[in-house]
Amino acid sequence: MLKSKINPLLNKKCLHIGFYEFIIFFFLLFNYISMTSENSTDSILKTHYLLTYEFGFGSRMLIGSFVSLFTNYITNHVIFIVGTISFVVLITMISILLGGAIRKSPPSLKSTIIVFTVLFLASPLSVTYLLGGNFGRLDTYWIIITLLALVFFKRPVLQWMVPLLCITAILVHQGFIFTYMPALAILLFYEVYKQKYSKKSISIFSLSCLSMIFLFVYFQFIPSNIPFDNAVDFAAYLSKNAGFKPSVLMLYLEYYAKFPEWFFDFTLPQTLHYAIPYGLTLTAFSAPLIIVFGYIWRKSFKCAENKFLKFIFFLCAAAPLAFIPAAVFGNDWDRWWAAVLNNQFIFIFYFIYSKESTVIDYVKKVGDFFEEHYMLFLMIIIFTNSLTFSEAVTYILSFVPDPTAISKIVENYTNEIINGILKSR
Repeated sequence: MLKSKINPLLNKKCLHIGFYEFIIFFFLLFNYISMTSENSTDSILKTHYLLTYEFGFGSRMLIGSFVSLFTNYITNHVIFIVGTISFVVLITMISILLGGAIRKSPPSLKSTIIVFTVLFLASPLSVTYLLGGNFGRLDTYWIIITLLALVFFKRPVLQWMVPLLCITAILVHQGFIFTYMPALAILLFYEVYKQKYSKKSISIFSLSCLSMIFLFVYFQFIPSNIPFDNAVDFAAYLSKNAGFKPSVLMLYLEYYAKFPEWFFDFTLPQTLHYAIPYGLTLTAFSAPLIIVFGYIWRKSFKCAENKFLKFIFFLCAAAPLAFIPAAVFGNDWDRWWAAVLNNQFIFIFYFIYSKESTVIDYVKKVGDFFEEHYMLFLMIIIFTNSLTFSEAVTYILSFVPDPTAISKIVENYTNEIINGILKSR
């Protein structure tokens, strides 16, 4: 094992407040600077910022409603500023949490936490899937809310804010239920055990889960009350307050499309053409992380001191299964897979913070292994991070042999929508 005296990151000078936070923050900020420009955001994503509660109580309208408090005219520049502020808030939170975890950890565990921090920063998607053409994605707010909820639950005076944050996450976009909700729900369930089944912990867990499920069902199955008969008219109205052309496709799929038409005519063809190959690529580059996570949960499950903890560790290992329904009904496999990996890191760092000895023992064994085989560790982070600065992270069609074919599917489907609406008039 490498000793502290030859590891520069374990030097006493590095233990001052701000050192680790500074490194993490500026690494993520460098990603932002190198991968994002003002006009890079996709039109579908930009349209979210035009949606407000003036059109009724519908999904994806929270962020637009908040932005409308400051301006009624949404431009590329406004979205870029809002996206930048949100991303900086996110990476500041990540930097403070991870940097603090490193500084406050005992000497025997410090190098291990550094190893897992580097693995997170070098993971194929990390938070970089929120940059480039995906800049301004609503996922940014999901992650911020998830981290806030977990921090609040560790502070008794703020614990009752957690159900409100869960409601907020679904109001941002109901896709939260298949992305970061598993991490949040499992760890709230774990806290029920940690707090010895107290009425307060059970109430917060139950209220949080029930509120998320209720809102998800409401948004998915209750018809929206949008005051426009079709997506074309809705987009035309939105364009009056926008410096760009709103996406008719996004509005149609979210508020007007009927199942199974949208699934068979739009989602399934794209899934077969590019989502499956892209998903296999992401899985291949995530293979080292999958092995590490599998080892930790398998060993933790075997050595857990009671059945409740065994069940918690089983849920942690099974959490990636939430990817399946998301992948079936949505072809944004990059965002679903990013949540799979990020959730696993959230579990591990949360258990370390909670001093869960069973998990810590095997996390430390992984850390010690990589310190002893540092060349293997270096090769892994180079391999997993090799996608980070490529278009594969920020432009999902970048590796497809014929991206124009995919674009044609989208274009034809959009034209069919518009033509169908125009003919019905």
